[in-house]
Order: sequence, then C-alpha cells, then structure tokens
Amino acid sequence: MSFWLKVRQIVIMDAQSSGPAKDFRTRYITLLLLFLSVVAGSFAVGVWYEPVQKVQSMVPENMHLKRQSIDLQHQIADVQTLNSLKDAQLNSLKEQITLQETEIVNINNQLHMYKSILDQRKKKGLHMLESKASWVSQRISWSALFVKGGNYPRYLVGRYKLFALDDHGNKIDLNQEVMRYRIESHSFLQNTFAWEESWQPSQLEVIVYNSRLKEVFRKVITIQGV
Repeated sequence: MSFWLKVRQIVIMDAQSSGPAKDFRTRYITLLLLFLSVVAGSFAVGVWYEPVQKVQSMVPENMHLKRQSIDLQHQIADVQTLNSLKDAQLNSLKEQITLQETEIVNINNQLHMYKSILDQRKKKGLHMLESKASWVSQRISWSALFVKGGNYPRYLVGRYKLFALDDHGNKIDLNQEVMRYRIESHSFLQNTFAWEESWQPSQLEVIVYNSRLKEVFRKVITIQGV
C-alpha cells in the first residue's frame, strides 16, 4: 500500500537542451485513479452514445412510417368519402325505383279501373264498382264508382240510400238528406257520416233507385277498420 501512496517525482526532459523542462510530484494512486477515470469516462461515453446513435438512426425511419400512416389515413378517408357518395347514390336510386314502382302500381290500377269501366259500359243498366267503406275516428267513410252501361239513354238519374248494420240485426239509415246521382258515363261518389250511436256497425248496405224510385240493385259491404 505504501507503494501507491508514496510521493514520486516525475521529470519531463527538454529534447533540445537535454535538461529538465518540467517536473512535478505525484503518487501512483493518483495516476491509477486518473487512468481509471479516463477509462470509465470513455466507457460511459460509449454507453450513452450507442443508444443515442440508434435513436438518431431510427428518426428517418419513424418519419417515413409516419408519412406512410398519414397517407394511409388520407386514402382511407377518400375511400370512406367515395363509399358515402356511393351509398347516397344507391339510396337515391332505391328511392327513385320505389317511386317508379309506386307509379307503375298506380298506373296499373288506373288501367284496371278503366278496363273495368269499359267492360261495364258494354252492358246495359247501372253498375257499381270499387265500393268501399271504412271506419275512421268515429266516422264512416264510403265511396264507390258508378258506371252507366250502353249509350241510351244519354244519362241516368236516381237516388241511393246507405244503411249501417251490425251482426245483431241493428240497422240505421245514414241518409240525413236525399242523395242523388246523375251519370252520363261514370261517376265517383263518396260520403262521410258521423256516428253517435252506442253500437258500432260492421257492414254498410247500399240501395240504388232509378228516377222512378224503383230499386235497381243493393249491395252489402264490410266496413274496414272496425
């Protein structure tokens, strides 16, 4: 131990004058500690620099990946926008198809009605088509299509009466006033009646008379929505 602690003199010689240029005193333990400090410092610098270097080398790659991620997000947003536009276009097309189908159904119904009118026009007398009755908010709504068959006479006139019926034999006349018709080719008739009785009708009876008050025909129809 005294070897390391003993003071030593170190002389640095001048190469030109061959004489001592500088001398100083130190201990071997001081030189050893200085050497160990230099070695430890170099090791610490190496340990610190290596991860820093790795991090620095990863920065460009991370930036590249970040740019790729941003580009992918933009592409996904573009695709979602296109999908939204396609969905909106599809929904619009579906609505147009639904409207067209509804129009086709209406046109077919009208064609069927006109065909029925033409068929009845070939027959003589008065005919009733599309007779319907429904129950709506304590009111009875009725409608029917009357068709005159043949060309002579030019038009038909007369009256009609409506009666409300139920399954127990109850019957009431709905005519608060005389209901007349005048038909040259065909005519759509409809009426609405307020209901104030304690019982609820399930059927409607239609009786049609000619101009001489002779019964032409009668028909019983079911009231919908009862």
